[in-house]
Amino acid sequence: MFFGLESDQVVVFCCTLQASNVRRKILTDVSTVLQPTSMPPVDAIFYFTEADISVSRRHEITQEVLAQHGVRLEIIDGNSIAEMLSEPELLWIAREYLNVSTELVNGMHESGPVDRILRTGSVVVRSLFELDPIRDLGVHPPMQLDEWVGITPYVRRSVDDDLDALLSQGSGFVVLEGNSASGKTRTAYEALARSVEVGGERAIVVAKDGISLRALISAGFRLENTVVWLDDLEKFVGADGLDEGLIRLFSGSGVLFVATLRSAAKGAMASATAGTPGRSLSTISKAVMAGATRIRIDRTLKDEEIRSIGRQRSDRRISMALDKSGHAGLAEFLAAGPAALERWRDGQDGASEVGAALISAAIDFRRAGYFSPIPQEWIEAAFSAYLDPRAAKRVGPVQLGDAISWATEPLRGASSCLEVAGDRLFSPFDYLVDHTQEEEAGENRISRNGPARILKTIPDIIWHEIQDRISFDDPSYMSCVATSSLSFHPGLLMRYEVLVEKGAMAPEEMHDPGVLLNFVRSCVEASLCIPCHVSTLKLEMRAVLKVLLDEFSTISKDAHVRPTESQIVAVSGFYSLAEDEANLTERDSPIFEAASYFSPDKWEEVGRFFMEIGAPIEGRLWVLFGEAQKGLPVRWPVSLRKNRGFMIESPKVRKDADGS
Repeated sequence: MFFGLESDQVVVFCCTLQASNVRRKILTDVSTVLQPTSMPPVDAIFYFTEADISVSRRHEITQEVLAQHGVRLEIIDGNSIAEMLSEPELLWIAREYLNVSTELVNGMHESGPVDRILRTGSVVVRSLFELDPIRDLGVHPPMQLDEWVGITPYVRRSVDDDLDALLSQGSGFVVLEGNSASGKTRTAYEALARSVEVGGERAIVVAKDGISLRALISAGFRLENTVVWLDDLEKFVGADGLDEGLIRLFSGSGVLFVATLRSAAKGAMASATAGTPGRSLSTISKAVMAGATRIRIDRTLKDEEIRSIGRQRSDRRISMALDKSGHAGLAEFLAAGPAALERWRDGQDGASEVGAALISAAIDFRRAGYFSPIPQEWIEAAFSAYLDPRAAKRVGPVQLGDAISWATEPLRGASSCLEVAGDRLFSPFDYLVDHTQEEEAGENRISRNGPARILKTIPDIIWHEIQDRISFDDPSYMSCVATSSLSFHPGLLMRYEVLVEKGAMAPEEMHDPGVLLNFVRSCVEASLCIPCHVSTLKLEMRAVLKVLLDEFSTISKDAHVRPTESQIVAVSGFYSLAEDEANLTERDSPIFEAASYFSPDKWEEVGRFFMEIGAPIEGRLWVLFGEAQKGLPVRWPVSLRKNRGFMIESPKVRKDADGS
């Protein structure tokens, strides 16, 4: 037996393996517990028995103890214990501490909806140390080198103390952000391991995607006192998966959400437009992230992190990574990121041109907005665009099979360039996707049409394959439409317009704030006329102005506060509208009519903002536009736009305090 405190009560726990005369055993132990001592008085006793006791018998014993001693007694017999351990969220205890076989556990409650979901493998519930960090949690497998195999020793990161403090709270939503192979998942795993040592075991819920997680909860699974693991958060966020409502629902129930998010995927979620009216993916992701505590993980180790490394250097993989720290971060080196990049380039140079072409096609499907695992037939239909036409004609089934094997071969036991994600399903190594996006962005940084120029490097066949193969209800559908609108490839956009004309999609579905912000972003980055495209897509100018004003109103008055991406889109949208003076000066323009639904002071506020940030002409136009909305006589200035080069650059609207 042992004592415990619950709030301000003293609770005693007893147990027995005795199978005969259990009543006498319980009453004797209760009398022993309640003998006068210096201990504080006992308020309740919980008694565990291996033997089964009927309900009526348990009731008789508890009433007898209450009458004699005035103490509450709870009896949990063998059958009750078995029932509790068969609950899905407690199965890991039976496996971990009682060595109950998986086959026996899997046979429990076969007809239960929760158990049916767990048996599919789409959701796993285990203790942390029953989970493999690589196989189950998504940690990149490190290179295997001679005798140095398995996971490497952990190198502490500068964010560890902050993470420990957050996880010690027991509930909340923590997101680790950073580039691919920066060590996000390993850092999160190690933080959870430390929290277990301090606060004890909790069940870890690992779902395949957001739909599986929501299905588990809807089936009646209780999340209380669990950790929900969300590696690659973009796989979980959505109207049918994780949204801000689910997080709020469990925020006070001792549920800890731990997520990782690649920087590139974060941007993609912000521009994704899939969803129902008012609930686009971009809107949901913004609401989800608003409730998160975000921790940034850098790809390159800080000086103090390197100085703290001690015995970890005995693992030769760690020492090799540190020796090459000038070229790659620790985590990306261990995950074979640079090795994967080198293999891809070697393939392009002749080592396996077909294999490299398969990798390139998969990367460009991802860049085109398709974030799910890519079917093999899509990749096979597109890879020839990355080869010399004469070489492409000579590729047969055998050579193609060899190329797939080459592209999916793990590098030094770590990641592969093309990762197998299911039966004839593949995903490009996200390190290669990030590298390609960063390289293209660097080459197009000085161009106003940078994003459009970047996407124009994606071959037309990628857009054609998506257009011909993607289904309307695919979660990536509108993400691909939004991305294609920047590439000047008309196929997907035309398909959308046909669906609108046929009534399969209502234009009102585009009135979601996230959808409209993405629409404005697309127009601005591709130098397209916003009012013209509002008309083409049968949108409402009033709805566009409202979302821009709503986002503009959230900009901080503190010049040192960095604006969000959405705020930048709003400012860029207002700037773009003022570039064509006719939008503001002509009373029959769509903007002039739509603006009448808003306070004229709003437009004057926009004008003053532009004057403050160094755009006096646009600022003056918006101020005068506000005066015209008030019915005041306005004298419009003569255009002074020749040879002007003002630009609003992301991610800052205002200059920093040091003028940089």
